[in-house]
Amino acid sequence: MRTEEFDFDTEKRVMPADPVELRGKKRENGRMVVLDRSADTVEHTVFSDIVDHLRPGDLLVLNDSYMLSNTLTFRHGDRTLDLNVYGHEPGGTNIVKISSGEQLRPGEALTSVDDERLTCTLLESQPDDLWKVAFEPAELLIETLDRHGRRVDENIHLDPTSWREQPDAYRSVYAKTPGSLEIPSAGLHFSKELLDRVVDKGVELAYITLHVGATEILAVRHISAENVEDHEVRPEYFEIGSEAAERLTRAVSEGRRVVAVGTTVMRALESLPIDKESGGTIEPRKDWTDLYIHPGYRFKIIDVLLTNLHRPRSSHIVLTAAFGGKDLVMRSYGEIVDDGEYEFDMFGDSMLIL
Repeated sequence: MRTEEFDFDTEKRVMPADPVELRGKKRENGRMVVLDRSADTVEHTVFSDIVDHLRPGDLLVLNDSYMLSNTLTFRHGDRTLDLNVYGHEPGGTNIVKISSGEQLRPGEALTSVDDERLTCTLLESQPDDLWKVAFEPAELLIETLDRHGRRVDENIHLDPTSWREQPDAYRSVYAKTPGSLEIPSAGLHFSKELLDRVVDKGVELAYITLHVGATEILAVRHISAENVEDHEVRPEYFEIGSEAAERLTRAVSEGRRVVAVGTTVMRALESLPIDKESGGTIEPRKDWTDLYIHPGYRFKIIDVLLTNLHRPRSSHIVLTAAFGGKDLVMRSYGEIVDDGEYEFDMFGDSMLIL
């Protein structure tokens, strides 16, 4: 399938740089587009109406990871340079972008300005000015990012004061596990009150963890290949605990709908070695997924997807089209763009695909 089929006009896109709470709005008051695959319809509504589209017995699966600061200063000889940490990789390595005008070589070691115990060894240069590196001790990286890091983003420039003083505004209300380098954004729309209404309706909740990494950076999620099948994404780490595994197993065996809140949940659950048709038990799991979902993929577990509004020619919109059907999804984006008021990306509006 040709990548150009996932283009749309970008001139009217609104891309807010702050969470809705910092713009005087309530989380659940954003706009939502509802796609019904069986009826082939597009409905424009508000997020709080999601309760009307969920059924008693549905299993709503949420990602409890939250976003860290991503930038630290390191010493290189008698100079300093900034490292943007973009993702965790298997084998204890990380993907970073290094702001430096000087030539760097594999094998060189850098030392953190904020905590001299933390070092970064350059392993291998990567496309798009990225590096594969190893931080040592590895367990100190998240702590150092949390305590001393700054937030630097390619396209959305977060306010550094609100990022430090109001961190909860940048997290889902159920977030508890630090580790993402970008926001798992679909869950930002839920308030505690709205989740209570969802539970009161008879919907069951399950929490998993997937730490969003380099798959989210523009150089990776933007598809530059002529055909979507030729694109690749980077691995991301996920955990499914015993309670979530039990609830997933029960929902699958009973034929209840599994609702994924975000593409992160979709990729984690679809990576499991099980499908609803064959049944079976879902075991607790700690693993990596490099699953790239595009049209033609056969979905195994997910029945309903909640996701934010995505950029053209991105791996995210391709995933959305694989689930919702390309014609229906691209038709809905045509309506969204013509409207001109929808907000895109991490702090933007949402889409529910039934």
